Amino acid sequence: MSTISDLLDEIKSLLTIGSAPYRSTADLSDVYEGYIFSLIVSTASRNGASVSYEDVYGTKVNKLVFRTSPGQLYGDSQPFTHALIEFNGAPPLEVHLGVRVQGTSGVLHECDVLVLPAEEAELSRVQRIAPRGSQCLLIVECKYYTSTLDIGLARNFEGLRADIRTQDELFVSNIGSPSIVRYLAARKRGYERDVVPSSSQTEYLQAEIRKSFRKFLSKHTPSVVI
Repeated sequence: MSTISDLLDEIKSLLTIGSAPYRSTADLSDVYEGYIFSLIVSTASRNGASVSYEDVYGTKVNKLVFRTSPGQLYGDSQPFTHALIEFNGAPPLEVHLGVRVQGTSGVLHECDVLVLPAEEAELSRVQRIAPRGSQCLLIVECKYYTSTLDIGLARNFEGLRADIRTQDELFVSNIGSPSIVRYLAARKRGYERDVVPSSSQTEYLQAEIRKSFRKFLSKHTPSVVI
């Protein structure tokens, strides 16, 4: 079982930063979300994207501050950090932690990790409204548990996915659950289990993330190959 120190070390390594973007009181589940965020950013970088970090005001930053509770993308109670990802010739993307998006029903949903067009994120900040889930590229539901994963988690994820309707969605956990495997497989939903530092499953997750970037690029800059 990975410790907070393991996850924090991996976050710093993947993001090539000097200090961890969490306070010492952060929960394991929060840090796990940051770890998945880091895998997304690292995948983009490995596939030729330039990556930088900004706060909610659009200022470039080197010291990162990650959320440990859900909030609005435009929330400015603290200078929370998001990643800016730019593939050559394609519209820029942003990666956020713990922000709410609007579903097709008009209901707001929390996304553990969210990848969306920078244009949609900027609209959220300017108009102070939640971004539209239908305009987003990828949502990742992150579950870090020290005991069995309950099937209710997968059912909740299915409800989230059905209302948000992003391009892609993934359910990711640090441990496995046969019932969740069966449930999500029957619905053709993405599920990567046992994703922890140094596990082979990490590479499988990054392969799925790469597929999401490839779909995005095929629509905007099909000449770019990743």
